[in-house]
Amino acid sequence: MKTPFYRALLLTLAASVAHSGPLRAQATPPVVLTAATAPAGVRPALTRDETALADPVREALRTLPQAKKKFLAGLPTGDQFLLSVRVVATDTSFRQASARVLGWHGNTVQALLLPDAASPAEPVPVSFPETAVVDWTLLRASGREEGNYVGRYIDTSRQLENLPLR
Repeated sequence: MKTPFYRALLLTLAASVAHSGPLRAQATPPVVLTAATAPAGVRPALTRDETALADPVREALRTLPQAKKKFLAGLPTGDQFLLSVRVVATDTSFRQASARVLGWHGNTVQALLLPDAASPAEPVPVSFPETAVVDWTLLRASGREEGNYVGRYIDTSRQLENLPLR
């Protein structure tokens, strides 16, 4: 015999399912690129990017071990350690993305991949090899930043491109 409580529970569940709308498909997890794992269609764009940004990437990677030591020693409250990585965007392109580091185990990074500024998406947990890192930024709670070699290079290049010619 079904009790009134049981019937009310069934009606509530049925109503919530009816009003929940269609089920959303799980989005595929982002693919963080390394030179060794890049799909064939993305390699030409990756090669062009690596050539154009060779000097700032070299400096970022040269200084990464010291920055990693700072992170592993513990950051003050409010400080964030961000890594720039490349993520597959389409079959033939990629985008640069920031990942907030949560942990570093050997040469593997656990992080939250941050969405683009224009995207309302939530950060996505990712794990990737240290070889995927393009740049790093230590963002202090005060707003001061360390690192960001590639980011500053790109910003300076854009400013120079926008200078009026006389």
